[in-house]
Amino acid sequence: LVNMGNTCFMNSSLQCLSNTIPLTDYFLGYDYRSEINLDNFLGTKGALVSSYAEVIKHLWLGSNPSFKPDEFKSNLELFAPQFEGYEQQDA
Repeated sequence: LVNMGNTCFMNSSLQCLSNTIPLTDYFLGYDYRSEINLDNFLGTKGALVSSYAEVIKHLWLGSNPSFKPDEFKSNLELFAPQFEGYEQQDA
């Protein structure tokens, strides 16, 4: 994963989640989209989970040796504004 400033906290978390095989299998081998709750007013209408799924697809099935998870970061910032910008964070 490409570091976009101080995003190593996010990248390390994504790598840990990516190596949780049952979770990764769920996103790679199952139609998770049918289970997204689009009506939850507290949620992201599927934006965060969909961008996470794209990260997983690029990590496990992509042909490029690196991937920039900028869409995931943008969606994370919308849902959790404490992660806006590129300041140092803890994983």
